[in-house]
Amino acid sequence: MMKRTIFLSLTSPYRIFINTLTNYFLKSIQLLIALGLLSLLVSQTGLLTEDGRSQLYQTFVNANPLLLLLSLLIAIVINMASSLKWWMLVQSQDVEVGYWRIFCYYLVGQFYNQVLPTSVGGDVVRSFELGRYTGNQAQALASVFVERFTGILVLLLVAAFAVLMQLSRFNTAYIWISLVVFSVGLALLAWLVTDLRAYEFFKGVVVRRLAISETVFSKLDRLLISISSYRDSNSVIALALLNSVFFYFLAVVNVFITALVFDQQVVFLDMLIATPIIMLLMNLPISLGNLFLMEAAYTGIFALMGYSPALGLSVAITMRLKSLIDGLLGGLLHPFFVTKRHQ
Repeated sequence: MMKRTIFLSLTSPYRIFINTLTNYFLKSIQLLIALGLLSLLVSQTGLLTEDGRSQLYQTFVNANPLLLLLSLLIAIVINMASSLKWWMLVQSQDVEVGYWRIFCYYLVGQFYNQVLPTSVGGDVVRSFELGRYTGNQAQALASVFVERFTGILVLLLVAAFAVLMQLSRFNTAYIWISLVVFSVGLALLAWLVTDLRAYEFFKGVVVRRLAISETVFSKLDRLLISISSYRDSNSVIALALLNSVFFYFLAVVNVFITALVFDQQVVFLDMLIATPIIMLLMNLPISLGNLFLMEAAYTGIFALMGYSPALGLSVAITMRLKSLIDGLLGGLLHPFFVTKRHQ
């Protein structure tokens, strides 16, 4: 025990230094990417030119306030639909928690998505709060993992179909790279949680060399067991996938109505094709807090669809503001939903 304590005291400052250095390096890379996206955005929209600024100004001046209000209402429905899927997954594990609590936890996650460096930060917080309430952190995190995985899987399939439908228009390197990255990532995750041989081998190697890692792996064991419990819930997974399809249809409606706010000549079929590709690009974990990634995705894909960059940027800014409103609401709700049910 004494040797172990001495080992920890000797290595902890080193580990803290390495972790801090790694975090600063990764954040610096993400910041550079964000600056690159900003440069791309400026060049696409011509914001530094007088005509570019004038076009963007006129786009906002001509906005339809009634359609903007409808766009805000649609955003609420989308959050409710996504929360419903998470609630169904939680209920399938015989966890007693109400839908509106799940909805509030979902908004709390939206808040932390805005203030933490990555979009998964909000997922960690909402799963943690659910785990505090139910007394089972592994089960809560597993529900968020399955909710996210099914959503990204459907998004990938829909985005790939949209690209194939308009191959001549979307035959660009960054779209194909995004499709490949998500395909490989999802396949790897599916393999790791369904075939535990690689995990057990890695666990054995690490534990033999670093005994203190056994505590971490014991938590991972509980998480994998909780995730595996969904494999026998075919009907629940099917409902989650159907919910994801419905969610992305609502997302298309959301983008369509938001675009109509600024240009009533927008075609719904164009948004049906463009939206999943935009959302796929937005989910790439390459920019610090997705800074400028959303704006660049909307502007670039709208331009490929034949719309003005000013329209794409206007829609992106409105979407960003709606996300900030969701986050603000989640931040206000968080203090009221931190109580533990299980002591």
